[in-house]
Amino acid sequence: MRAKNPYRTAPGSEPPELAGRGGELGAGRYAIDMSAANEPAKPIVFTGLRGMGKTALLRRVARDARAAGGITIVGEADRTLRFGEVMRRELVEALTTSESLPTRLGTALGRLIDKLPKVSYDMPYEAGSISLAGRDKSEAEDVASRDSLEDVLLVLNEQVCRHGRFLMIGLDEIQDSSANDLLRIIRVVHKTAGTDRPVLFVGAGLPNSSSVLKAVRTYTERWAFLRLELLTRTETYEAVDVPARTLGARWDQDAAEEIYARSHGYPYFLQEFASASWIHHAGKVVTKNDVVAVSAGVQRMLDESVYDRQFAQLSPREVAFALALHSLGAGAHRPEEIAEVLGRSSSAELGSVRVQLLKKDIIHAPARGLAEFRMPLTNDYIDRRMNDFLERAKFAKSKPGAHDPRPVR
Repeated sequence: MRAKNPYRTAPGSEPPELAGRGGELGAGRYAIDMSAANEPAKPIVFTGLRGMGKTALLRRVARDARAAGGITIVGEADRTLRFGEVMRRELVEALTTSESLPTRLGTALGRLIDKLPKVSYDMPYEAGSISLAGRDKSEAEDVASRDSLEDVLLVLNEQVCRHGRFLMIGLDEIQDSSANDLLRIIRVVHKTAGTDRPVLFVGAGLPNSSSVLKAVRTYTERWAFLRLELLTRTETYEAVDVPARTLGARWDQDAAEEIYARSHGYPYFLQEFASASWIHHAGKVVTKNDVVAVSAGVQRMLDESVYDRQFAQLSPREVAFALALHSLGAGAHRPEEIAEVLGRSSSAELGSVRVQLLKKDIIHAPARGLAEFRMPLTNDYIDRRMNDFLERAKFAKSKPGAHDPRPVR
């Protein structure tokens, strides 16, 4: 019988081996230790492009926090998210899964759960309603104020810390949060930092998350922003080989080199190639031939699911912009550079195109004014589809003197 597949391909799922993320995990453990000792820990935000493992790291830190006695409230910034429901779910899980939860704390959390939701007020992301015990009508009206989320989190933190635990708030996809939503959570973290009951905050988001937070409160620039990058060759080998060895198998070096060449150390792609190669292999060793045999199919599937659908919706002008950005190489670039490639006298002429590409999730702005492809390895994808891109870009209105947007190799 074939051993189970040790690789995780679902977006946001935690891989069996978080290779190359030892520093980030260490920072999370340090923050947890500080919080467990009633010392304020610097808030941590994992940043990076899609598929780098930010969500997996956030979930691992939350799991480590629970193992250390913490109570965690972890949600994703999404306009459809009802944060009151997230709180209920997380608190119910704490009650049902923690055998060491003190009886009095369990009772206190149970009472809080019973009150979710009752009095309606504006929680983040259209979060629904929540209420506190022992409030008369006038106090209930006060709960309905704009600061009600801040109020209830402070009360929850007080209950948790009173019984020897600590509270962790985790927020994924920070860049999708509204300023008002973030402000309330930031103020709770800031208010408690000067007490013996500090709230631990750990977040995750795209590289512009620091700018989003800074726009809400400038002092968040002192938070720890840990950017995740592509894995190295050595880290890629660890990511595929360590899980295999737990099942009595291994990857030979040539196979690891091949999977690195195919994935470029991009964690999401790496898991997909590793999973398919594992299913294909026989015996105790995954070989280069296993990787090669599945690579064409995996790459086509990844192109279709990650890139094709988004790029198919682009107008000719947007395709031309993407080709110009591609020609400048990986990373973020200034609008003036892109305008020069397209033969435009001013970057202002490209403003509307840039806005559309932001809305269509083709690019993002890691800093004010900059543009970078939102998905890693987009340049490689465009290389594979270059003829199609050039054909589509022909229909864009060109300017005399425009450069050829194809990259110079």
